[in-house]
Amino acid sequence: TPVPTAPPTVPPTPVPTAPPTVPPTPVPTAPPTNPPTAPPTAPPTPSPTAPVTPAPTSLSQEAAFDLAYGVPRCANVGTSCDSKALLNGRGTITNGNESSASNTNKFGTACNDGNSGTYHSDESIDQITVTAGDLDPSGNPLPSGGLIEEGGRAFVTVKLWCWGSGASDNADIFLSSDASSPDWQDLTTITCPGGGEQTIRHAFDVPSGANQSIRVNFRYNGSPSTCSSGSYDDHDDLIFAVKPGSGTPPPTPAPTPPPTPTPPTGGPSGPQTASYDAGLGAPKCSYGSSCNSVGLLNGRGTIGGGNEPNRPNTLNACNDGNYGS
Repeated sequence: TPVPTAPPTVPPTPVPTAPPTVPPTPVPTAPPTNPPTAPPTAPPTPSPTAPVTPAPTSLSQEAAFDLAYGVPRCANVGTSCDSKALLNGRGTITNGNESSASNTNKFGTACNDGNSGTYHSDESIDQITVTAGDLDPSGNPLPSGGLIEEGGRAFVTVKLWCWGSGASDNADIFLSSDASSPDWQDLTTITCPGGGEQTIRHAFDVPSGANQSIRVNFRYNGSPSTCSSGSYDDHDDLIFAVKPGSGTPPPTPAPTPPPTPTPPTGGPSGPQTASYDAGLGAPKCSYGSSCNSVGLLNGRGTIGGGNEPNRPNTLNACNDGNYGS
């Protein structure tokens, strides 16, 4: 029996060899990059804030009643001093009793108000104000805005009630530079410009003195006075403080006495008797412990029985009187 033919052996198809896988080259891990630190930004400089201008402080002073003086007083220096309502009315008139009447300085002579009439029908002083400044030629006020100061200008404003047409009513205005020892100086007299409520003003130079006073003597008829006695008359004072003047000179130093001259060496000493010096026209001594005119000045001019030798014995031609004996 024939041996069967073995089928041809087919060599196995080789499995293709995969190329070796090269491991990927690792990408180096970059260290984390920190973002650069930015330099600190300075905060913006704020725009300078303009300083707030405070509202101007009023330097006007309102008087208060001063028990020691017995009148309204501004104890502090200001641009003005105002009595406000402290002087309103007169004495004990009907419907218009004045507070603390008569409001005249206790350091001066007593001066009482008249008590006749009716408030705001008859005469009264209602308000006094002193203000630093001046008046224009028409009499309108020109406040300076400065303090009431020695050597400066100020004006007084007086509110009055005038009777009838006002033609019979007069306001005498006085100033004292020292309210503690009033010495009233006449400033002016003003007749009421009309009847009813009226305002009058007068400007003046402020003298030296830290504590000054205005007096208004308001009278029906009569003549100028610091204290008239009419039954319809009103008298009021206002004391105001004054700033020392900026131009006040410093006190004059005591003069330095001249040095005592030394007597010339070998000169006379001890008591000296004067002799007449024709060049000087008077008796003269040399240096010594005393100087005696003796009889050189005896008598006077050409009086009877007493003619003075070498008269008049003065250095500046000052002649003696020649009457008498």
